[in-house]
Amino acid sequence: MLRLLALLLAFVMVAAACSSDTDTAPDTAAAATTTAVPNDDTDEPLASEPDADVAVASLDCEAIAALFEAGPSVNPNLADPESSATCDAETVTITSNGIPDYTYIQTSPGDPTAQDYEWTIPASPVAADEPTAVAMLGPIAVALNGVPIYGATEGTGGDVLSLEGALSECGSHNGPTGFHIHIVSTSELTDCLFSPVEVETAPQLVGYSFDGYPIYTGNDQFTSSWQLTDESLFASDTWSAHSFVEGSGDLDQCNGRTDVDGNYAYYTTDTFPYTLGCYSGVVDETLAAGAGAPGGRPPRDG
Repeated sequence: MLRLLALLLAFVMVAAACSSDTDTAPDTAAAATTTAVPNDDTDEPLASEPDADVAVASLDCEAIAALFEAGPSVNPNLADPESSATCDAETVTITSNGIPDYTYIQTSPGDPTAQDYEWTIPASPVAADEPTAVAMLGPIAVALNGVPIYGATEGTGGDVLSLEGALSECGSHNGPTGFHIHIVSTSELTDCLFSPVEVETAPQLVGYSFDGYPIYTGNDQFTSSWQLTDESLFASDTWSAHSFVEGSGDLDQCNGRTDVDGNYAYYTTDTFPYTLGCYSGVVDETLAAGAGAPGGRPPRDG
């Protein structure tokens, strides 16, 4: 159900964008709001120049809450997946047990156990004056199926890809803090969050960042503007190993972009930072710190 809803939403968005001579955003059944990250005169603008072929849906609080739903259980040895959300004025509160609704592949000892997650995010994100660093460890966003999304770093401080075999084919794994996603990967052989065809066809709505901006797949549409500039640090300090090189890719420092209608979103990429490079919007300090997870790093200058 989750994958079908996300695919249908993306299909409607792309079809509307491509069929309109004025590049108008797709209509939604719910009342929509438009929030953009502005390009100003700073040295590193938050948003790259938009293309006309990808549009982002801007949904109201109730519509966002309705998207959080886990699919049926596909792992008989795990608890049934649970994901739901409620709207309270201008905030969306998400609850889940963090159990995946796609095939779990064991890459570390132990199986995922049901968690008691609750996150409250803004329904109408507000662009921050300066980007905020995402947590080194712990959740930085949540997928529509209720599974937490982590950043590019592993417990070693190095890149998650520096640990061979740590991630499943789907880009996720179980850990001491529970099951989570690091990279939105696909496989021809394994049921993942999305199929290769879905991701190739159009950006799919993955979930929402803790600042309220949506996260879409962009693996086949966009490239990151972060570059590996010190390979010697890849396995020990992945943030120092990479540098943001403005204009080298399609996305901004936070791995996002603004579409032709002024709507901002993050996009997943095959290369660092894989999901978010930072928060473009105003974010609750507790959530920005990784919801109490150990570790962390100060905001970067770029």
